[in-house]
Amino acid sequence: MTYPQTFVQDIINEYCVPIQINNSLDDNKPIVERFRHVWTPDLRILDDSGYELYRWNGYLPPAEFAAQVLAALGHARLRLRQFEAAEAHYADLLRRFPTAFVAPEAQYFAAVTGYRKTGEPNALLHGWHELEKTYPKTEWAAKQNFD
Repeated sequence: MTYPQTFVQDIINEYCVPIQINNSLDDNKPIVERFRHVWTPDLRILDDSGYELYRWNGYLPPAEFAAQVLAALGHARLRLRQFEAAEAHYADLLRRFPTAFVAPEAQYFAAVTGYRKTGEPNALLHGWHELEKTYPKTEWAAKQNFD
């Protein structure tokens, strides 16, 4: 089981305010409709005003789930232009879960974050070189290829 794992709880409790909504209750119909809920679990990272910054559906094993949360947090921070925090989430994911399904995506966006932070093309190119070297046959490696 994913949620009872201490390392999963630690990540969630450090960075998130988790809420659970029963989608079968009539009282919850407005929020279910607001977010156009389709399938459970329906996980979202929202900003303070309730604006959606990242979402995904479906259960994952504990390590994959923890990596997905870190990627989601990195994406949220990147969208908020909080580049240092985004870099920290991507780096934590890549250090702790380098073989996770979401690791190539994290490497891709770690490079994007470096570029957005500094405006230096070398930051982007270096990160994407690492992506190509570490995760060569992935969708994310293909997305960075300009050929």
